[in-house]
Amino acid sequence: MAEELPAEMKDTIDEFYLEMSPEIKDLLHGWLYKIVDAAYAGIAELPQEYRDRVLKKMSKACSDQAKLVLGCQPGMDWEDYKCHMAELKPPFGPRKITQVGDIVHWTYVPPKDKEGKPICQCPLAMFGWMQGRPELCACSANSVRSYIEEYTDMRVDSVETLGSPQVNGEDECRFLVHLKPSAFITAPQE
Repeated sequence: MAEELPAEMKDTIDEFYLEMSPEIKDLLHGWLYKIVDAAYAGIAELPQEYRDRVLKKMSKACSDQAKLVLGCQPGMDWEDYKCHMAELKPPFGPRKITQVGDIVHWTYVPPKDKEGKPICQCPLAMFGWMQGRPELCACSANSVRSYIEEYTDMRVDSVETLGSPQVNGEDECRFLVHLKPSAFITAPQE
């Protein structure tokens, strides 16, 4: 069990941090980067079931924060929701959402840096706590599900990551949302 901070530190922890030299702050940033990067490397090595369980918990925490800035309201009509998401300004949008039957193509267009490269919108990558990696896109797929289910009351069976800057170098983050289970899936090629 983690020890609590001594009472005298609770009131001074912010002052203590603010008084640190820039060199110590840089050291701490590098330290945090290594911890977070190592945690994600470990997550990537887990069997899929366990990896997915951890990423779902992480994406829940992340999407709960993102929902505060998306401006959506639970119980939105599906068409109103799609229009709202398409009109979001960077960095929160735009998002292209098209539906064919029980399949939804969901595309997020991330802003670009000065060199024209997409900027990963995961706060861990955006603030330099880690390099972007495919596991972040699995986290985003979980968030896509969460947004649809929470705002529209539609149920989602599964979400696939089709492509992203982290997964395959694409400029957009593309997801395939299955509202119902697929009737038939071909076996992988041998």
